Amino acid sequence: MKKTALIFIVILGLGACNVLDQDPQDSLDANMVLVDGASANSILNGVYSTMGSDYYYGVEYVLNMDLIADNSVFQGFYDSQLEIDQMTVPFTNLFVTESWPVIYRVINSANLLIEGVPSLDDPNFSNENDVLGQAYGLRALAFFDLLRVFGEHYIPNSSFGLPLLLQPIPENDFNQIPNIPRSTVAQTYAQINEDLDLALSFLTESLDQGTMNYYAALALRARVALYQKNYAVAKAAADEIIADGGFELLDDLDELYYTTEITGETIFDLEFNDQDQSSFNSYTIRRDEYNLDERLINATEAGDKRAAYYGFSRNANRILKYTDGTNANNTKVFRLAEIYLIRAEADAMLSGNPNSGLADINTIRQRADLAPIQSLPSMDAFVNALLQERRVELAFEGHRFFDLVRFDKTGAVMGIPDFRKIFPIPRNELQVAEPGILAQNPGYETL
Repeated sequence: MKKTALIFIVILGLGACNVLDQDPQDSLDANMVLVDGASANSILNGVYSTMGSDYYYGVEYVLNMDLIADNSVFQGFYDSQLEIDQMTVPFTNLFVTESWPVIYRVINSANLLIEGVPSLDDPNFSNENDVLGQAYGLRALAFFDLLRVFGEHYIPNSSFGLPLLLQPIPENDFNQIPNIPRSTVAQTYAQINEDLDLALSFLTESLDQGTMNYYAALALRARVALYQKNYAVAKAAADEIIADGGFELLDDLDELYYTTEITGETIFDLEFNDQDQSSFNSYTIRRDEYNLDERLINATEAGDKRAAYYGFSRNANRILKYTDGTNANNTKVFRLAEIYLIRAEADAMLSGNPNSGLADINTIRQRADLAPIQSLPSMDAFVNALLQERRVELAFEGHRFFDLVRFDKTGAVMGIPDFRKIFPIPRNELQVAEPGILAQNPGYETL
């Protein structure tokens, strides 16, 4: 008989410090234990709730990647966003300090499910594979998101990957959190891809677009492969999503942005409502921390109907993708338009032919009422066309900075030194780690 797993769930938070912080004030609610299918599903729901934190997919992880680049501009009052906009992020920055523990909370909760679900003895647990698949997929996403911000993801042989927390914290006792050294970038990617292999093997029947479903895991595989320049894998994943996923590009962009619901273009939305709110509307419409940068307006071609989602109010340019006044707009974690652009990039990079990716780029352009690009003279011209399309199509959805890093454009576009392609490890982490265990990112050691 299987043994019942009595594993405590980390749902309520690590407080204002980080995953390696051992301060007793960060002890969590240990009342919920993993004993059956119902508790497993409750724990999984808690993972999605944690992902909705303002410091993760609730707003900041998404919008900060446009703010630090050339899509968004700070005209508000919060120091954290000012530091990001000025591209001088210190290791005391609030987003740096808070996003690290929040994302590790997601990882730790996934670890609890990964370790505990296979041991459950519950004949009524009908979605065990789905829960496991989501846990593996969400852990892969969380590790990847941490790597993109805090690890040298663009240097395959870099030693500056992540601390890979792969076991649940024993008995929910944060005095037992291990001091975990950083793995290499290659080791971190290997863990992400291993998790994705397992997620895809378990998620064969999962199609819920409000969760980490099969096609969401496949979209993550495509995105990760693109970052690794494993273009064959990226193309194969994108091909499957486009051919078999049943998703559609919406002709009417109002149906994509002026809604609080899942759409036909959605692969995975993190869902919010008027009770369980995101903060996108608060920050893009009511406040001024993430205003629309004139450089994006000027870069948008004449006649591009996506410009209809640029507005002006209260003396500032604003993005109009998050207009619901109750903050019920979802986070678009994966949608079909990105997959077309992933396939375009993979096609061109695989073949070395700048025109082999144009069909998919033109699919996105034509939806925006733009004329198709007939041909491109060089791979440099293709990269510029790709980045232009990704910049406008995915604006304020969390991609711009990462795209500039991937193509080594941060110096030319942003004027920053190479070490600022990633953010610093939070000061809190460095203070509680044993000496020599957790290395600061290069360039930040003396700042």
